[in-house]
Amino acid sequence: MKRNFEKIPTNGISINTFVEGEGKPVIFVHGWPESWYSWRHQIEPFKKAGYKVIIPDIRGYGKSEKPENINSYSLKEITKDLIGILDFLKEKDAHIIGHDWGAPISWYTSLLFPERILSVSGLSVPFSPFNESAPLSLFKEIYKNTFFYILYFQKVGIAERELEKNIKKSLRLIYCNSDASGMEKIMALALDNNLKIKDKNSFFLDGMIEPKALPKWLASEDLDYFTEEFEESGMFGPLNRYRCMDLDWEELFKLSLNKIKHPSCFITGSLDPVNFFIPGVNLFETVGDNYEDLRVKELLNHTGHWTQQEAPQQVNKILLDFLEKI
Repeated sequence: MKRNFEKIPTNGISINTFVEGEGKPVIFVHGWPESWYSWRHQIEPFKKAGYKVIIPDIRGYGKSEKPENINSYSLKEITKDLIGILDFLKEKDAHIIGHDWGAPISWYTSLLFPERILSVSGLSVPFSPFNESAPLSLFKEIYKNTFFYILYFQKVGIAERELEKNIKKSLRLIYCNSDASGMEKIMALALDNNLKIKDKNSFFLDGMIEPKALPKWLASEDLDYFTEEFEESGMFGPLNRYRCMDLDWEELFKLSLNKIKHPSCFITGSLDPVNFFIPGVNLFETVGDNYEDLRVKELLNHTGHWTQQEAPQQVNKILLDFLEKI
């Protein structure tokens, strides 16, 4: 099926954007390492429900422009990209839905441009204020002698070389170690004391379990499409989102102390590794205090990190019911 894409000029760059449907606009924001294609299961249901579907490839991804300056990938810049897309399409406001890194991008779009956002939904990553310490300092304290992927991603070139050596294999391992079945295998190894703790000098893909077959949610043609996208874009732009975390802290610390005021929805999987991001803390249980109008908080059973791809029917129903009541 031929899809409708536009190269939209916004915030000084060009963003490849999927636009289809008529009605109130909904912006879908993908995470890492993903693509507009991560929202493929949401397109037709939302169009049929009467919404205009807008899905950009975030700067650095796919066919969108890829600035060379690392600081160009801050939350402030990416949120401006999204507002510029609305301006180009002559849309006054929109609902916004984000997954993984797309969730913080969505939360902060609602805080930075409150008059342009009608509601905000996040999948996998809830909104929370910044800590008094800069993120990288905090991670270095928590993960003193063990491997932590965000710290590994900081040195330009190292992660790029590892992940780009065989893009298809890298993506297959990442997707299949963070979904429900992958997390079940990892948790089983942990229970049997057979899970090896990676030291801080490890590589990102070290120790990941090679899947015997692709899971049901990820068809071979899906993996092929993602692979083609990253073979075109490379990993430099996508990884720069992680390299701007301290810059985000500097620019948005005070704003992060505010609560999300818009009608809000949060969805995650019971086996999403983000839930266990901080040792000893179940992140889902903490969700609520940082919102003024959190209307939906859903935990999907037997669902891992790739929420809207692993459980599309459940996610679509929750989101469409939420939007209908606004």
